[in-house]
Amino acid sequence: MEFYLLALAILLPVLSAVLCFVVPKPMFRNVVVVISTVVMIFVAGMFIKVLMDHNGRIEIDFSHIFPSIDLGLYIDLVIKVLDFFLFAFLLYIGIKLKKPLIVILTLLQLIPLLWFEIFGDLKEPHTAFVIDYLSLVMILLISIIGPIITLFAVGYMKDHEHHLHLVKSRQPRFFMILFAFLGAMNGLVMANNLLWMYFFWEVTTLCSFLLISHDGNEQSVKNAVRALWINLMGGVAFIFGIIVFYKAFGTLSIDDVFTGKAVILENTFSLFPIAIGLLCFAAFTKSAQFPFQSWLLGAMVAPTPVSALLHSSTMVKAGVFLVVRLSPFLAGNVLGKIVAVVGGFTFLAGSAIAISQSNAKRVLAYSTIANLGLIVCCAGIGNSIALGAAILLMIFHAVSKGLLFLCVGTIEHGIGSRDIEDMQGLMKKMPFTTVVTVIGAISMLLPPFGVLITKWLAIEASIESPIVMILIIVGSAFTVVFWTKWIGIMLTMSYKSQYKIEKLDFSVKSSLTLLLIGVLACSIGVGALFNTLVKPFIGAHPMQLEQHVEGYQGGIWLTKGGQFFGGFSSMYFFIIVFVLMITIPIFLKMAKPERIKLPYLCGENTNDIRGLEFVSPGDKVENVIVRNYYMSGFFGENNLTLWTNIVAGAIILIMFGVVI
Repeated sequence: MEFYLLALAILLPVLSAVLCFVVPKPMFRNVVVVISTVVMIFVAGMFIKVLMDHNGRIEIDFSHIFPSIDLGLYIDLVIKVLDFFLFAFLLYIGIKLKKPLIVILTLLQLIPLLWFEIFGDLKEPHTAFVIDYLSLVMILLISIIGPIITLFAVGYMKDHEHHLHLVKSRQPRFFMILFAFLGAMNGLVMANNLLWMYFFWEVTTLCSFLLISHDGNEQSVKNAVRALWINLMGGVAFIFGIIVFYKAFGTLSIDDVFTGKAVILENTFSLFPIAIGLLCFAAFTKSAQFPFQSWLLGAMVAPTPVSALLHSSTMVKAGVFLVVRLSPFLAGNVLGKIVAVVGGFTFLAGSAIAISQSNAKRVLAYSTIANLGLIVCCAGIGNSIALGAAILLMIFHAVSKGLLFLCVGTIEHGIGSRDIEDMQGLMKKMPFTTVVTVIGAISMLLPPFGVLITKWLAIEASIESPIVMILIIVGSAFTVVFWTKWIGIMLTMSYKSQYKIEKLDFSVKSSLTLLLIGVLACSIGVGALFNTLVKPFIGAHPMQLEQHVEGYQGGIWLTKGGQFFGGFSSMYFFIIVFVLMITIPIFLKMAKPERIKLPYLCGENTNDIRGLEFVSPGDKVENVIVRNYYMSGFFGENNLTLWTNIVAGAIILIMFGVVI
């Protein structure tokens, strides 16, 4: 069963990609998307059952499945061939676009890889794929949120191409890359062979370039090139990290090292932290940690499904997945402390700059960078509380941010703008999308939603690292500013409300609804979620710590010596919120009309849709201008980016100085 699930998780998206490209008819493509969505979600659910049946660990060894043939050898050969085709295509892109940096960074990977494959005397791992609870979390994010975003793209891309006035649709190519992306991500999180993981890692790099440059205009190509060379730089660190890793352990098996089956070879102890440091650097580039955040910000020019896919469940999660996977090697040592500072500083800097942004997509982008930084920070701290916070935040962030990106894309098509200030009175024009967006934003900010719980856990975990704790506390305070500004402007409207029925494509509305249900379900069931998916992974990596995390009575609690001493009971919070949602409208309805006073605007109020217009004494319709404070003088992108990049770069240099 596990072999067939593995094949479906990786090969079904590849097959769907081929079908979408070969058969360009929209109706056929829509059917492929719907069927693929249903099957991938089913496969993700089956992985939960199979993993539990195997006591939280699945090992797939092809020699046991097909004793008569060495299937693993053939797959390894196929991956090697595809690896070199991949690098050949990257060289072609660099030459075609006349970008020497891309050519150089590609060769800096290709040459060491060739040398390693030919002269490395490699011993391939017997176990091709290993799936544990961390892999399962990623499979669920990729195979549930990813297909839902692809389903959203069915309706979105039709409107997107209409606005671009394209003569010939490019959707076959677009959906092909989306599905290939999902297949590569599933392969990445399950691969036990570091070279196989590296292949899937670089496939996601290529796919991100193709998706960001999809529209083909000058700006999208420029930003795609930046994303490509930054991620290729991480790829260089990855391949050298693999080589050093092999020199230290004599194996490419990630699992053998984690389980203690492989030990550090004689006279190679000093190589071990260098290997981990290089792999962490690769993860920093992929997860857009400062000073590598610019590629993720540039990705905002891509169609909304691309932004959602890159920022929520796939591309950037590959980086934090790798750091969390390495977390047992980071706990309690100097390298781990520096990684925690890198993540904490990214959380602070990203949250600070987000305050000055009025473009909704850039707010989401900086918020994404900040939350990825918090995950990296927790992985660097490495104790059981921090590890629990990191994995929970991976889940909550993926669901909430995936929803918010799709909401912004829907709003942009509805009002022709993604500027937050243009969303005044949005409740009357797009009530369904507004309510969904507000709930998504609140889920990133307030109790009883899970993101706040993870921030609390991160603060508790960092109590022995004052610098890291201060970074998390101040960064958390900054997040309150930009989320509340956005929520407030969307709920600002006139006293004479004129709601209109919002018309949305079925694929768009169903995608928003499914992700909204996901946001609510994850937060309501946070205790069960933790006990089912997170606690078993932490238990497999026991760490010396007096405090532990438990899922109890529908919430998350800290225990010490078997006694509970703090926590959140999300279920009770949700009951209170539900009661307020019912009672507040009742009390508002009971308010007497004479108690509602219209604002005096030096003229007569109009029955406008947006709600902020009035007729001036000259019978001229005037707009009331109400704007948020963005404090760009201090938090401005131009003011902070240079200095934050310098500080972040210095921290990373210190990290390598320490490990070397």
